[in-house]
Amino acid sequence: MSNIVAAERYVTADFRSAPLVALADLMGLGAFQSQIAKNPEVYAPILNGIALYRHLPSTERRQVNSAIINNVPYGSLTTKLMGLIGELSVQNRWYMWSLSDEELIEFFRFSRNKEKTTNQFNPLALPDFTVGSVATGIFLMSQKGPRAYVSAQLQALKESELIKVVARKLGVGSQLSGTLGALSVPAIIVISGLNIMAKNESATAKKELAARGLLAYSEL
Repeated sequence: MSNIVAAERYVTADFRSAPLVALADLMGLGAFQSQIAKNPEVYAPILNGIALYRHLPSTERRQVNSAIINNVPYGSLTTKLMGLIGELSVQNRWYMWSLSDEELIEFFRFSRNKEKTTNQFNPLALPDFTVGSVATGIFLMSQKGPRAYVSAQLQALKESELIKVVARKLGVGSQLSGTLGALSVPAIIVISGLNIMAKNESATAKKELAARGLLAYSEL
């Protein structure tokens, strides 16, 4: 198995004092900390192997799988560990701890740029538009259907400052604001959702970068 210890990438106090427990907590295994801490010779190579799983050759991946099956008492922890491996195979960006330093930096920059781009047209940034109003819109659309909801709200949307601002940002003339009002309901939800997602991704990646000591002082 690889000689690289995943916990050594981190510079925070918890990783310095109890690296295995800190790694378990980072990987969402907090409920099993006691079991893991009592058997470091069993769980250290397993957690290290899962954290580095995507970057291991196939022979070492099989060793990680075998270690779980043969050395971990069957139960919820076994299910959790095998589940992590399965999830890493499906989507390699779900867990920041599974990314190499280079991948993490690239993902952080991409998420930050996506956040900046969507924020330019994100109505949630406007003072008269709130998360609650988006949630209300989604609820009403689910109850009445999007066509009925748009029809009922269109007149109000035509006169709203939101539509005027979005129209100006999109370079649309005032004579098309009514059409924009109808079209903007689903667009608002999509853009806002992408913006919220980008902010969450950026914040999560930034936290991971900080824990690894990879942020410049100006980025803290």
